Amino acid sequence: MRESGANEDLLQARERYFEQHEFPLFSHIDFRVSDAQAVRSFYDALMAMFGTEPTTVRVARYGYTRRYGSVRADFFNVFEDPHALPTATRIAFAAPSRAFVDDVARVVRKHGAREVEGPAYFEQHHPTFYAVFFEDPLGNRLEVCHHRMDK
Repeated sequence: MRESGANEDLLQARERYFEQHEFPLFSHIDFRVSDAQAVRSFYDALMAMFGTEPTTVRVARYGYTRRYGSVRADFFNVFEDPHALPTATRIAFAAPSRAFVDDVARVVRKHGAREVEGPAYFEQHHPTFYAVFFEDPLGNRLEVCHHRMDK
């Protein structure tokens, strides 16, 4: 019985957060790559799937953002750093459906993704976790996943 109560407490806490904070969890990601031009077409194709538009470049080499009405958010900026090396860090993008994950898998393969795993269910992460894991052409780790957060 307490587990049900704990779930209700969690849902109420989430509702309070969204009532108080009407903005994304992250402001931006400043992503370092060793050769920004080498992965430009890859990120142009991937980020377009998420409904992004190019950002106004100031410091970054290039970037992407989404609009929420008149507000721009979810910035993904690509910086060139010749010393940047791929790490074990992975950036995971949320997908609205399994079909979206399937579409992403096709697009990233077409644009030079390496080490593509999936799309498939990865129940070790979550019973409804459907994802594709991949690396960009330089070896930076990414994933796109869809799962029911309420289960």
